[in-house]
Formats: sequence, C-alpha cells, structure tokens
Amino acid sequence: MDNEIRNILNGVKGGNKILEYIEELEQHILHHHNHDDDCDCGCHDHDEEEEWQEVKTDYKNTLTVKDWEKLLKDPKIFTKDSLIVLKRMRHIAAPTTSAELADMFGFGAMYYSIELEELEERLLAVVKIKDTKEKWAIIFNCWKNKNTDERIYGLCSELYEALGNIDLSNIPLRENEI
Repeated sequence: MDNEIRNILNGVKGGNKILEYIEELEQHILHHHNHDDDCDCGCHDHDEEEEWQEVKTDYKNTLTVKDWEKLLKDPKIFTKDSLIVLKRMRHIAAPTTSAELADMFGFGAMYYSIELEELEERLLAVVKIKDTKEKWAIIFNCWKNKNTDERIYGLCSELYEALGNIDLSNIPLRENEI
C-alpha cells in the first residue's frame, strides 16, 4: 500500500480499522485470486487426493453488475444478515463452505446456510428466471470434490463486483463488530 494513503488513513478517525482491513485483503489477494482453467497456482490445493470439478448448471446468468447493485440496495431482498454473509464471502475471495465461514467469522454453519437459502428464495421471487433445480446458481459458482462429494461455493463474478461497488461499511465483517 502506498505510504501517502497509509498516512492519510492514520490521520482519520477509524482509519486504523480501514488499514487493517486493506492489509487483510492484500494478504488474501496474494494467496487467493480468480482462476481460469489453466491456472496451476495451487492456492486451493488441500490434499493430493482432493480433485475439484466445477458443477455445471442449466442456469444462465443474465444479471449484470448494475442489476446486482440495484438488487443489493433493496432491503426486502438483501437483509442485513444476508449482506453480512456476502460481505464475508467476498472478503475471503475464494470458494468456501458454511462451516469454513463459521470458523473464520463466528456464528454457526447453519446461520450461513439458512441465510443463503432464504436469500435464494427472495431473489427467485423477484428475478425472473427459468426453473432450475440449482437455486444456488443465481448467486454462486460451485465446485465438487470428485472423491468426497464435498461442495464449495464462490460468489458469481457479477455479484462479487457489485458488492465491491456499494457501501458496506455499516455491515460488520467480524462477529464482535455487531
């Protein structure tokens, strides 16, 4: 991070928290990044035995970043709790599970699972899409471990970008900030 920005943030009320957040993000960016099919960075390699395969779906995303930004501002669709979950998922910038989110940020795995299922239902009631059995596909990309059938989820790129374009400063990242 640029020293000038660091000095400015040090002089602003709450700037230290912003600096900590930026430094955390920089660490995650160093270790996690978007991948294409040819990426061999290994940052998601867990065990030699684990082999992850993207789960294909019949859902074709038609929501743009601007569509997501508009939807994100609707409190009937995106409750504070759903925004907490999405902010945390965006923060780690890598596919994850509800259990991993619970380990990293607190609450329990069921909190994340229930919040995301309820968000899917609220979105499907508003966004006109063809019937799909993979309701999660409106929000996520999914990968399945070929050996264990475990699934991990990452935000779709348009939602990920839209979350970065809106002000989430009033949404806590950590459990103790609530």
